[in-house]
Amino acid sequence: MGSWRKLIYFLPAAVYCTLIFFLSARSLRIKLGFAHWDKGAHWAEFTMLGLLLAFGFYHYLSERAFSAFYLTLMAGLFIGLTDEIHQLFVRSRQCDWTDWLADAAGILTGWFLFKLISSRRRKARKAVTTS
Repeated sequence: MGSWRKLIYFLPAAVYCTLIFFLSARSLRIKLGFAHWDKGAHWAEFTMLGLLLAFGFYHYLSERAFSAFYLTLMAGLFIGLTDEIHQLFVRSRQCDWTDWLADAAGILTGWFLFKLISSRRRKARKAVTTS
């Protein structure tokens, strides 16, 4: 498959980024009754983004694992940073560096989940071919 065709693997991440920026452009006034619930929300949302970015980069750079990891991390950090800066311009939202740290933790968790899932899939395929 030509490398330009491999860009299709980034489509889920691109759609999800659009959703993140759409939602962060809304004024939210949610109170859940416990402190720092929003950090968990940032972590969960960016865990999914990390998983989707890893999916794209590991398919695009299948022979260069470190580059795929590095680009997953850097792209996720950049998206989190631009999302926080974007919130400076949204009424009743704020730019918070601790939200960005939760985003970073989510990106790393998503990458780890991707590696765990792909490792198990690889082992399952190997077991099928050897039997």
